[in-house]
This record gives sequence, C-alpha cells and structure tokens, in this order.
Amino acid sequence: MMPVVFRIPVVNIDVPGYGLVMMLGFLLSVFWAVRRATRSGANPDVVLNCAFIALIGGVGGARLMYVVHYWDEQFAPLGNWLAILLRATLGVRDGGLEVYGGFIAATLGVVIYMLFWGHSFRWYLDILAPSAALGMGLGRLGCFLNGCCWGLPSDLPWAVRFPFGSNALIQQWQSGQLDLPKELLWFPPNGVLTDGRPAAPLPREMLRMTEAEFAKITSAAAAIGQRQKELTARRAQATSAAEQAELDREENRLRAELGSLASSLGGGCASGAAHAEVLLAMQASGLSLTQLQELARQYPALPVHPTQLYSALTLVLLALLLNALYWRRTRDGQVICTMLLIEPWTRYILETIRADNPVDTFQFTISQFLALMISLIGLAGLIGLQYANPRSPRAKLWEPPPAEAPANSKKKGQSAKA
Repeated sequence: MMPVVFRIPVVNIDVPGYGLVMMLGFLLSVFWAVRRATRSGANPDVVLNCAFIALIGGVGGARLMYVVHYWDEQFAPLGNWLAILLRATLGVRDGGLEVYGGFIAATLGVVIYMLFWGHSFRWYLDILAPSAALGMGLGRLGCFLNGCCWGLPSDLPWAVRFPFGSNALIQQWQSGQLDLPKELLWFPPNGVLTDGRPAAPLPREMLRMTEAEFAKITSAAAAIGQRQKELTARRAQATSAAEQAELDREENRLRAELGSLASSLGGGCASGAAHAEVLLAMQASGLSLTQLQELARQYPALPVHPTQLYSALTLVLLALLLNALYWRRTRDGQVICTMLLIEPWTRYILETIRADNPVDTFQFTISQFLALMISLIGLAGLIGLQYANPRSPRAKLWEPPPAEAPANSKKKGQSAKA
C-alpha cells in the first residue's frame, strides 16, 4: 500500500499512487489502441478523440456513481452543500470511484461521438475494447496502492495486510474483528461522529506528518479552536442584526481557515473542524507523534484477499485475449461484445470475496447487478451480429492527407525554371 508515492518539492504537493497509476495506465492503453488502429487502417485521430472523451466521462461517471451509491453514508451527513461538493470533487484524489459508472459513461460518450461524426462504432469499439480492459486492469494496481477495493479476511499464503488507517482496518475495527488501543482512536467532543459512531481510528494522513509539521498545525488548530469558543460566546450576547451579520462573516473566515488547514492534511475527516479536533486529541494522548506512529505500525489490518491484484491479473489476461480476437474476428463488433459478455462474470465472481461493497441492490452488490445487465447486453450483441453485415457499412480505411510541399522548395523550382 502506497497512498502517496512522493511529494513534489518546493510546492509540497503529494503525488498519490492511485492517480499516478491511473495516468500511466491510461497513456499505455491509448498508445496500444492507436497502434492497433494504425496497423488495421483506422484513423488514429478518432481513437485519440475517443480516449479524451473516455477520460472525462470515465472519471466523471465513476465518481458520480460512487457519490450516489454512498450518498447516505458519506455525503448526506455533511449537511452543507458546499462541503458535499468539495468532498465529491476533491475527494476523488483519494479514490472513491465506481468502475462500472465510469465504463458506462465513457462508452455512451464514445458511441454518441461516433454517431455524430459518422464513424463506425462497431469497428472502433473493437479497436478500443482491449485497451479498455488493459486500462481497467492497470487501474486496479492503483486501487491496491490506495488500499481500496479490498477482500475478505483470508489465511492464504498470498493474503496481504494493509497498514493502520487503511480502509480495510477501519471496516474491521468497526465490525469488531480487531481491537485498537485508545491512543489510536479519536473520540469527538460532542460524543458522536457525523455517521453516529462514538469514535474513529486516527486518519492515516495525519500519522504521516513530521514532528515539525505536527507542532505547527496543532498550534494553528488550537488557535482556531479558541477563536471558535470566543465566537460562540459573542454570538450568545449579540443583540442586533448588524452584530449577527458581523459574527456570520467572522464565522465564514474561520471556516475558510479550517478548510485551508484540512487541505494541508489531505483527505481523512469530513471537515476542517474535525481535523482540528483530531489534532488536539492526538496532542493530548500523552504520546509524541513518533510514538503514535510506532504504535500504529504495530496494528495493521487482518490479512485479506488481494482482490485488486486478482482483478488486475484477470483484466490484463482479458485484454490480451481481446487483442488476439481482434485480428481474428469475422464480424465488426465481436470484440466489444465479447468483452461485455466475459468481463462482467469475472467481476461478479470477484465480488463474492470483496469486503467493501454492500449487498444493497436486489440481493446483489451494485457491481454484481450491473455485471448481470452488461453481460446480457453483450450476449444480445453477439446474437444480433449474426444478422448484421460482417463489415460495418461505416468502416472505411483511413488515408492520411497528402503532405504539402514546403514553400521553399516551390520557390527553388520556380527559380530553376527561370
């Protein structure tokens, strides 16, 4: 697990492992698709346009599906629409993407583009299908680095243990599968968290700080906390609308400072105020930051199935199979329909050993339900292809435009004739 690969010096921006692997996987997949298009006589520019559409639609659709799926647990409790919007957009750097949401949105976007510009979506989707499988497979390596999409507890030799603060550990602690010392827990001052729980493990990003960063930020958190108490007291004594308006403006400034403090710490708690409270609780634990970090290393999650690696291996093998099928297909559309038929069943099986997706959609997980629907579309597509022309009527070989002669060469030719 490596949620942050490295930090860019000077600007001090963390480069997340999830995003880095996603970017590399996307670039490699696009390169592979362009090469396949060039070899088979298709227009590589169309592939690049589809890749751009898939990137925007894929990320947007995957995040939208995640927000809708976990609205009640993670977003509705925030209460403030601004906080929800920030969590929904900026939180994507820490993960929180539903693959099928991105796949569906990207596919719809590409098909609309093909129809609008008159390209053969059967042929070009066949070109893109192996790269789509490869991109999703490499993206699962990003899930492994981020610690999301983990599996059920396992005693197999290749089972993995994610560190303290990982999503797997948090779920196992919440379900009572393991215990944590009170020094590694945060007990909010008001008694409950936004989701109703009385405590939570300390956020992992806070334990990544240095002693100097910890001292600086806890000092700022303490100052903000004191100003909040003073603001509450003044609000109770305010007698005019003008005083209330001034207090509202000051409260907004405090919220902005809390947001800035939260941004300096990355993900984790739902708000800047929660970050400040956690920092103060860590400071009052009786242990230094170094001691807390050492204690946290002694409490990893229970061993679990590395379902991210299972999925990555399955998808890479499927990508190779689809690529081989592309060069042997007898009908345009066979490759994409084969992908739609096979990939959902691999996902359906993997969902049976995933621990993070609840069974909340007609006695299935949401991914299992969508897998069944997508596999039916793939099967219907393969059957329908038997009644269609083997070659798509819109599938035309691309001819690059002729290169224009340089202006200088024309002048030289004219001079020679003269």
